[in-house]
Parts: sequence; C-alpha cells; structure tokens
Amino acid sequence: MEKLSIKNTLTTPKVDFDADKGVMEIEGTIIQEDATNFFEPLFNWIDNYSPGGQQPVTVIFRLLYYNTSASKRIFTFMKKADNLFQKGCNIKIVWEYEDGDDDSMQDCEGFKRFLKLPVEVHKI
Repeated sequence: MEKLSIKNTLTTPKVDFDADKGVMEIEGTIIQEDATNFFEPLFNWIDNYSPGGQQPVTVIFRLLYYNTSASKRIFTFMKKADNLFQKGCNIKIVWEYEDGDDDSMQDCEGFKRFLKLPVEVHKI
C-alpha cells in the first residue's frame, strides 16, 4: 500500500501514514472551518488499509489544537480504526497532548468510551 504523506500548513497538520512500518501519524494543528476535505484522503487510506497478519499498527495523534469540525472527523477516524480492531487487526491509538491541555486529554477520554481498541493517553 502506498504511503500517505501530507505536509503541514498553517491550518492543517502533517500526516505520515506508512503501512510497511505500521504507523499512522497526525501531528500539528487543525483549524479549518470544514475539516471534511482535509480528512477525506485519510478516510480513504484507512478504509483501504488491510494489515498483513498480526503486524502491530499504531495511530498517533499529536495535535496542538483542533476545532469542533476537526474533532468530529478525528472521532470518525478513530471509529474506522476501531472497526479494524474488531476485525482482528492489532491496532492501537496513542493520543499525545501538551502538559496543561486538559481539554485535549478530556476529549480523548470521551472518545475512548465509545471504542474497543486500546487507547493510550500521554502527556508530552
């Protein structure tokens, strides 16, 4: 499967999805009013992702800021990862938030309640 790499902009994060390494990383800021266009290629990529065997897969969210529109798309992406987990994929989410960003930590804790896959929350 081809890698998905998107460079960050002032309103969108850097994306590095690498099936060979089993890593999907989203890092930066998402402040677009409508995050749908940004997330569309990410949704397409994960929808077409089929890891071989029990290769571990880690989805890393390292977001400095995101708005409500992005929050909805983030949760949709997490549900897609959860679907992979429920089909037997060895996948987990790592949510990294800055020290003092209690809103981000609480958002992730809220997302976790609706997911079956492992979600680790780390202060950085």
